[in-house]
Amino acid sequence: MTSGGSRYRDGARDALPVVLGYIAIGLAFGVVAQTAGITTAEVLLMSLILYAGSAQFVTVGLIVAGAPATAIVATIFLVNVRHLLYSTALSPHVRGLKAWQNALIGAELTDETFAVASGCLSTGRRASAPWLLGINNASHATWIACTTLGALLGSSVSNTRALGLDFALAAMFAALLVLQIVNRPRMRAAVGAAAAGAATGLLGILVMPAGWAVIAATLVAATLGVILEGGS
Repeated sequence: MTSGGSRYRDGARDALPVVLGYIAIGLAFGVVAQTAGITTAEVLLMSLILYAGSAQFVTVGLIVAGAPATAIVATIFLVNVRHLLYSTALSPHVRGLKAWQNALIGAELTDETFAVASGCLSTGRRASAPWLLGINNASHATWIACTTLGALLGSSVSNTRALGLDFALAAMFAALLVLQIVNRPRMRAAVGAAAAGAATGLLGILVMPAGWAVIAATLVAATLGVILEGGS
């Protein structure tokens, strides 16, 4: 039997692609937030409690624009509503876990940790609480540390684009997508679903808010993936 500590370390190791991506993105957010007048302590608390990269960037923009608190809360909800889909996808794998374990796992679920977990689970990996917490804790700790460091160093970094930090998020998702595809038993179905999702997202942002476009792309990709894998 594998011990809980060993499974936790396995999860932290599996989170390495996310950790590496969060270093650049976290630093970029910290710099942006500090430039916008958000204090280092506020950045740390936001990363600890909210812990959602896209929502945190949006929040800073809304604060700078002077948006009311109700508008900020509503926008964060819209941006993060896709996490309901992630939870639904993982629920069959965690039904045997205790309620408090699922609560802790769900609280730290992000796009990236979901991608890592679902990719491993698709290969037959068993979803244990220590393993999932290892993925989540390593990723969250990295995000908190790097966003805080970015805020501390924000005054000395005037142009994040010059460092390539603005491309870090896209690069990380591209790497996670490749890992997802190569681990699928039916690669053609995975590539087709990914392409359909990308097309839906790109077209969607032309006619609807970005948050809804992401949800639409997720639904299209997931549905097509099930159809293609079922027919293979």
